Amino acid sequence: MILASPPKQILYIDEHPVCHAGLDCLLENNPSFSVCYTARNTDSASLPSDADLVILEITSAHPRGIPAVRDLKQIYRDVPVLVLSCHHESIYADRCLKAGASGFIMKSAPLEDLVLAIETVTEGGLYVSEDVKSLMINRLANPSMNEVSGGFHNLSDRELLIVEQIGLSKNNKEIADALQISVKTIESHRSRIKAKLRLDSPQDLMRYAMRIHYF
Repeated sequence: MILASPPKQILYIDEHPVCHAGLDCLLENNPSFSVCYTARNTDSASLPSDADLVILEITSAHPRGIPAVRDLKQIYRDVPVLVLSCHHESIYADRCLKAGASGFIMKSAPLEDLVLAIETVTEGGLYVSEDVKSLMINRLANPSMNEVSGGFHNLSDRELLIVEQIGLSKNNKEIADALQISVKTIESHRSRIKAKLRLDSPQDLMRYAMRIHYF
């Protein structure tokens, strides 16, 4: 008699309870997976000691953003991390993979694609959409695409995080408080961001940040 393998235990980190309920509903009839743990942020004190898969919404990783993937890989060294995000894959997928994620999928993706992503990363593979695969190949073949696509690929993860905050109409003090750094540091970051993006004014940066936020 062959005994069935126990379901893979999933930790889902997302600040929105409705998303927890949605993933539970999606997997409730799938004997291979079980959402055993949920958390609203990446505070290590609230995380379980073990899991078979971590699914993360990087917007819930205040104030870390993409570097939270690296933080989680330090806690769960041999556990795959799948980023399930409202952020657009063309901007964030490759950054998350470089940070240590095993996959990236947008919340707007078909449900069957999400199940495939979960299956793929738990089996040791990497998952991104076909569009992202094509985009990554084109970027490797044509490095100048980064400049043509708007220059945001030249931003560091921290700079991109600050652009996100600007896109939320936050002022320097609000951003500094959220990221737990000084206002002067934010001002320095904004100057570098404008230089990298070839923007002339704070108003240009605000418009750019709004476009990224509502991509």
